[in-house]
Amino acid sequence: MKPIITQILISSYLVALATGCDPDHKKKCEWYLVPDKDRIGKVDKGMIPLCARNFVVNKQDCRLQSPLKFAEEHYQKKFRYVDMKVDGPGLPRTVEKITHCE
Repeated sequence: MKPIITQILISSYLVALATGCDPDHKKKCEWYLVPDKDRIGKVDKGMIPLCARNFVVNKQDCRLQSPLKFAEEHYQKKFRYVDMKVDGPGLPRTVEKITHCE
């Protein structure tokens, strides 16, 4: 590859990193809260296991739990992953608040 082309590619990559590229789409309104039937019995009493899923880029975070009523209120409603508030670093993490978009 010619040196000038290599420099252009490297410069483009660095600009993308510097401008806050979002390859996981965590800032996009594409996420849904869905039940995770594979982890039933592995969450705290009174909670149901959940996944935050993005079907556009096929990403998910299944380390979540919430009370059933909370999950029902947010089921099939879009949100930005960065707008989801969870408690502490422990696993599973309890979803405390979601701000919907659209």
